[in-house]
Amino acid sequence: MNVQRHAAAAVDPDLYLAGANACFGHWGDAATFDWVFRDDAELLFIHDAAGRAVASSGITWRTLPDGRAVAIITGAWTLPQARGMGVFSALIEATRLIASEKNAVMLGFGRMDNTSGRRLQAAGSDLHPTFYCRSVGSPVQEQPLQILEPDAELFPTGFRYTPAAWRVQFLQRPHASIECLGRRGEWAAILERTPEFDRVHALSHIEALPLLAARAHAHGRRLFWFTTQPPTMECEWTDGFLGTFPPSFNLGEFQNGDRM
Repeated sequence: MNVQRHAAAAVDPDLYLAGANACFGHWGDAATFDWVFRDDAELLFIHDAAGRAVASSGITWRTLPDGRAVAIITGAWTLPQARGMGVFSALIEATRLIASEKNAVMLGFGRMDNTSGRRLQAAGSDLHPTFYCRSVGSPVQEQPLQILEPDAELFPTGFRYTPAAWRVQFLQRPHASIECLGRRGEWAAILERTPEFDRVHALSHIEALPLLAARAHAHGRRLFWFTTQPPTMECEWTDGFLGTFPPSFNLGEFQNGDRM
C-alpha cells in the first residue's frame, strides 16, 4: 500500500481538512490545521485508484526531557469506503519507520472505544491506560480564584518545550478562550472555556480539581480533564490509551494540553 509523505507546510490544508471534517464532523479549519501541523510536522496520505485521498495521518514532533525525539500519530482519519482494508495499519507502520530515522519514540493517544488502539497493539505498541474525565457535580462550594500569569515552570509535562513552544501549545490555541487560574503560591490551572465544559489543559496539583469543578458547575458548565492515573474525584470517564513504541517506553506525566 503506497503511503505518500509530505512536509505539512507544503500541503494544501483543504486536502487534509476535507477528510478530517468528513470523518470527525468538525475537526477544524485552516487555523486549526496551521496550529496542529506547525514547525516540522509531517502528513501521510493514502490514495485510491482514482488518486483521491482516502486516509491520512499526521506526525507532530516533540522532545522528551532526556532529549529523545517523539513522533506523535496525530489526527488520523480514514474515509468509510477505505475502512477494513488495513490503511491505518499502513499509516502506523510508515510512522514507525519515519520515527526510526531519528531513533524517536512513537506515541499515539486515543480512546479505547476506537479501533485505532487494536491496530497500534497489533503493530507492537504497548497501550497504557488513560482517562477522559467529566465532573458529575460540585463536590465543594465555589470559592474565589485568582487570575494568574501563565508560567510553564508551574506545570509538569512529559515533553520538553522551549518557552515559546510551550506558549503556543497551551495558550495560543485557535478559536479558544484560555485563562490561567488558581491560588498564587499554591496551585495553578490552564483552562479553555467552552459553552459546555471548562477543559483543563494543564494543572499543577490534582488536589485543585474539586475547586475547578465547583467553579465550572456554578457557571452552568462541567469540568473536563485528562489523566494517566485512575480518577481520584467522583466523575464519569471514558477509558483511553497511550500507545507507545518501543513498548518499554517509560511514561512521563502528560497533561491534556500535551495531546495531539
